[in-house]
Amino acid sequence: MGTTPHVSAEQHSLPRSIVLHLLPGAVLFGFVLGAAALGIPGILALLIGIALVVVPIELGYLLYQGRSKSGRWSVWEVVDYREPMPARRIALWTVPLVAWFILMLSLSVAVLDGRIADGLFAWYPESVREFASFEGDSTYATWVVVVVFAAALAINGILGPVVEELYFRGHLLPRIDRFGRGAPVLNAVLFSLYHLWTPWQNIGRILGLLPWIYTVWRKRSVALSMAIHISVNCIFLLLVLVAVTAD
Repeated sequence: MGTTPHVSAEQHSLPRSIVLHLLPGAVLFGFVLGAAALGIPGILALLIGIALVVVPIELGYLLYQGRSKSGRWSVWEVVDYREPMPARRIALWTVPLVAWFILMLSLSVAVLDGRIADGLFAWYPESVREFASFEGDSTYATWVVVVVFAAALAINGILGPVVEELYFRGHLLPRIDRFGRGAPVLNAVLFSLYHLWTPWQNIGRILGLLPWIYTVWRKRSVALSMAIHISVNCIFLLLVLVAVTAD
């Protein structure tokens, strides 16, 4: 599968890596389904789940591994991709990689997602299938929209991406380095599958992720991956806000 400039000292077995990639998403999906059954709107369930499920699981795992390795509760002990990268270079890489990801996901939404969702995932609760929008025909007060958007920006725009990048790209990706160029491909596929609440987006999401994760793998920079992830999520949140507030 090609060579890599550096292989991390610790390597995960393939089954362990698969479990570690998918488990947080499976727990979050269970939480979102349970919340949907209680009538909680999907977007709120997702935000609560990111804060109360994903962040504690992923950050807690990293802290535990750091403690086991060094005796200190430190994430950085087990985050390997920390090569310094000037802010200007991060920006230069971020812009085209974000644009590519948005293009791929947008094309997927326009051409594939609806058909896949209706054909294979019609059993998903409607509030989960439309988690990125407010449900029903109700008109929401401006303050409600502002509060929910601010929470989404903080949780899904910043907190979630930072923790996910530390976990998926800073920790898990280096531990499958032995697969060479297959490592970013495997990481991209598993990270997409981790999003069990939107499986119909897997094709577009994987195509969008591949150059992003490959570049991060080559540059060994979790800071670059954070910049891309935060940018992507914030842009999509802004698009959702525009859609919600449009007359």
